[in-house]
Amino acid sequence: MSGPSERPAVRFDATVHPGAANRDLRGVADLDLDRIPGPEGAVRVLVSADDCRRLLESGYEVRLRALVPVRPLDSELVEGDDAVRAWLAERLQGGA
Repeated sequence: MSGPSERPAVRFDATVHPGAANRDLRGVADLDLDRIPGPEGAVRVLVSADDCRRLLESGYEVRLRALVPVRPLDSELVEGDDAVRAWLAERLQGGA
C-alpha cells in the first residue's frame, strides 16, 4: 500500500481573482506562474499547492477548477531534432 509520500504529484487548474488585500491582478505576472489563456481576460494558472499558498499570501483569491496530474509529456508530442530543423528552415526560407 502506498503512503502519503508516494502520492503522485499534482497541480491545479485555477483562476486568480482580486482579493480583499490585493485588487490588482497585474501582480500575478510577477509571481512567475504557468499561465494559460482564460475566458474573457481571466487570469488562469496551472499551480502547485505551494503556488496557491503564495497567491493567497499575496492577497489574491484563488478558485481551483480541476486537479491536473503531473506526468511525463507523451513522447508522440515531442518532435525530433531533424523535424524541428526542417520546420525552422522552411519558416526562415518562406519569410525571406
